[in-house]
Amino acid sequence: MENEIEAPWSEHTVIEESDLLDNLSDAGEWREDKIKASSFIVSPSYGTLDYGGFVNFLRNKFMFFALSEEDIQKSERPHLEAQQLSDYRDDAKMDGKWGELILFTMVEGFLDIPMMSHKLGWKQNPTDQVKGSDGLFFGEYEGSPTLGIGEAKMYTDLDDGIEEALDSTDRFHGEDSQLRNQHELTVAMGNPSDNLSKEKIELLSSLFTGESQDYQMLHPIFVGYEDTELEEYQTKPVEDDQELVDQLQNHIEDTDLLSKVTDSLEDDYSHLRKHWLTFFFLPLEDKDRFVENVKAAIYPWTTNH
Repeated sequence: MENEIEAPWSEHTVIEESDLLDNLSDAGEWREDKIKASSFIVSPSYGTLDYGGFVNFLRNKFMFFALSEEDIQKSERPHLEAQQLSDYRDDAKMDGKWGELILFTMVEGFLDIPMMSHKLGWKQNPTDQVKGSDGLFFGEYEGSPTLGIGEAKMYTDLDDGIEEALDSTDRFHGEDSQLRNQHELTVAMGNPSDNLSKEKIELLSSLFTGESQDYQMLHPIFVGYEDTELEEYQTKPVEDDQELVDQLQNHIEDTDLLSKVTDSLEDDYSHLRKHWLTFFFLPLEDKDRFVENVKAAIYPWTTNH
C-alpha cells in the first residue's frame, strides 16, 4: 500500500471535475507566463442557461465546503450542521461566501488541489477569526508543491472585479504580509480538514514552521461578473445546446479576459506576476439574482423580496 506521505494530494479532494462540467461549460483558456485565465459558462439546457442546475450543484456541495467527508458521514443532518457553521446574512449581495464556495469547487475540481481547512468553522473560536484569504489550499501545481491562497469576487463590472481581486491578493505580499500570512496558516493548521491524512497534516505543519519556504505560491482567483449580452444570445433559436455554447465561447473570446488581467497587473500589481495566478471567470446575466437563488437554495426557509 502506498505510503500516505507519498500519496498524491489530489486523493484528498472531494469535488470531481466531471460533476462541475455537468453544470459548467468550458468557454476558453488563455496563458501568459505564470498567468492563466479560464472562463466557464453555466451549461445550457434547451437553448437557455440552466442556472437552476448549477445552483442545485452548489447547494449539494455546500456541506463539503463547511465539513470534512468524515464529519458528513457521522452527521445525521450534515446540511443543517453546515448551515449552522455559516453566518446567515439577509442581503446575499454582501455575503462573500457564495463566491468562496464556487472558488472551492473550482480549485478542487479543476486544479485537483485540496482545501486545507474549513474556514466556516473558524468563527466558532473567536481567537481563530482571521480576515485573510477566501480559501487555503495545498497540493501540486505545475509539478511542484504549492500553497494556494485564494480570492473570490462577484462584481457587476468585470474590470472592477479583477481590480478588487488583485488588490485583495496584494495584501499577501505587502507590508506586514509575512506575519499576517503566518498567522492565517497557524490558525489553519490548528483547524485542519479531516479530508487530509494525518501524515499530510504533519507534513504541512513542518513546512509552515520551517525557516525556509519549501513550496511555491499560487493565487487561484474566482471572478463572477455580469454580462448583459448573455440574454440576447438565448433569444435566438439554435440547433442544439452546443451551438449556443459555441456562440458564447466566441463572445467571451472577444472579451479578451487575459488582456484585462495583464493590463490590471501593470504598475501597482506587477510584482504579483512572480507568482502563479490562475483566474476562473464566470459571466452571469444577473449577479444579484444568482446569489439570492444560491442563498435560497442553501437556506430554503428564507427569501429576500
